[in-house]
Amino acid sequence: MYLMRILGTFLCFLPILSVLLEQQRSAWLIGLLGLNAFVWPTVALLRSRRSATPLTTEHQNLVLDAGAGGFWIAMMAANPLPSITIATILLADRLAAGGYPLMKKAAAVMLVVFLASWLTQGMALVPWVSQRTLYATLPLIGIYTVALSVLTNSIAMRLRFKSRELERIAMMDPLLDIANRRLLEKRIDNELHNLRQSHRESALMFIDIDNFKEVNDRFGHKVGDMLLVTVSQILHIATRQTDTPARLGGDEFVILLPDTSLEEARVVATRIMDAAAVIEDVAEEAVQCTMSIGIASATREMDDVTDWLQAADNALYQAKREGKNRIFAH
Repeated sequence: MYLMRILGTFLCFLPILSVLLEQQRSAWLIGLLGLNAFVWPTVALLRSRRSATPLTTEHQNLVLDAGAGGFWIAMMAANPLPSITIATILLADRLAAGGYPLMKKAAAVMLVVFLASWLTQGMALVPWVSQRTLYATLPLIGIYTVALSVLTNSIAMRLRFKSRELERIAMMDPLLDIANRRLLEKRIDNELHNLRQSHRESALMFIDIDNFKEVNDRFGHKVGDMLLVTVSQILHIATRQTDTPARLGGDEFVILLPDTSLEEARVVATRIMDAAAVIEDVAEEAVQCTMSIGIASATREMDDVTDWLQAADNALYQAKREGKNRIFAH
């Protein structure tokens, strides 16, 4: 806002000065114009920086800008070209900065200040525009409009980036930095849709850390959390970019494996189990890690995400019933 205010007050200074000189206005008024153009932007910056609520104070500054605009329009005897240009730019700027509420407030203040100042000037009206004032107004029309567009576009790009970042965060497990259930179910649903239109295979892998509760009870939740982090790192390494490793909840993980047969998924599961088997310590505690893994291939009878997850979950429980630390696929 500081740079835009400096640019705006300077570009407004040129046509207003041109009109004031043509009307042979007093030196004190021209001096006041100089203060508005070259001192006020810094005063506004300091007000906002020192405020406990900088955004509220900056909105106040923007309203004061609009009031100043109304004052100078009156001092120019409503000279049409610079007056309309300044009013339009001020209101557009307020709209970009604070939406319709700020623009309405600024418009009201601008109108009140204009009427009060114009009445004190005897309702003077100069309807013609000199060539000098015309040329003095052109930089305001061209340069500030482009600058405002650049600023608005920059803010929009930053908002889009932040929105994508927030969406990514909302779809990721905060502890493990892998997909959460929300993203997983979205990917599974999309994969089921694709499978209905093709004749390929895809697999869903359900993983449970054996005796994880005992790790938490014996070593504490800090070690348990570090074990989960270690397992999630193994899943990242063992899978492809097209796969989706996710945390379903607690110590349960699921991996969506598109374009993968049961035999290929079993190879991936074996790789994961072998990597987990070499874990000897976690957070300086002697911890051994084994897993039970269930794998289910999608079938055309599956109507939704729940059906596929249930099939993989059933395969997992079969692996547990057979003694844990094993893979069951169907």
